[in-house]
Amino acid sequence: MDRGTGLLLLALPLLFSCAAFSKKSTDSTKGIEEYPISGNTQIGIASWYGIDEHGLPTATGERFSKNALTAAHKSLPMGTTVRVTNLENGRDVIVKINDRGPFVEGRMIDLSYAAARSIGLIRNGTAYVKVEVISAPGRSSNFFEPKYTVQVASFSDKDNALMLKDKLAHRIDEDVRIETSLIEGKHYYRVRIGHYDQRVKAEELSLKLRDYGLTGKVILE
Repeated sequence: MDRGTGLLLLALPLLFSCAAFSKKSTDSTKGIEEYPISGNTQIGIASWYGIDEHGLPTATGERFSKNALTAAHKSLPMGTTVRVTNLENGRDVIVKINDRGPFVEGRMIDLSYAAARSIGLIRNGTAYVKVEVISAPGRSSNFFEPKYTVQVASFSDKDNALMLKDKLAHRIDEDVRIETSLIEGKHYYRVRIGHYDQRVKAEELSLKLRDYGLTGKVILE
């Protein structure tokens, strides 16, 4: 065997090894559309966040903690409890949804640093996971379908919230309610209207509120 042939044979295992590694790395990180939903379960790509965001407000208004077992999801109601299972190693963790995201195409859920670490997600950054709803506030079905509502105002004084609620209830034939949130030890009373499957319906109500000198903000429930 001549020298050139020998070098080629030595290089072949390395070549195939690199090719396999590159394919695996690409498949685990590229943007992939979410898998179909089945019942209370969703399968897709999970990522994690929390280093730069630690201490900043989440979508609920509470402070984000990288050490808490929480997650961000695009449509699940705030306060939903889910079990996230890493399909690559079988490890699972139970987290509470308290933020919106992820905002990278193809990713389904963003775990806090602590949650990601507990299922072995930190090193690779992403993984295929199964998300199972354990409980969802005010929702008994269609867990992963987005629901919209219109927030009219948020008060630290409950009486002010009650006054606005009563005023709106006499003018608008919709579900007018007060939702209470506890943020950093303080209670806030949010006046909200309606539950909508389509954002356009919520936007129509938001425009209607202008007739009463109010500004409605369309948000995901």
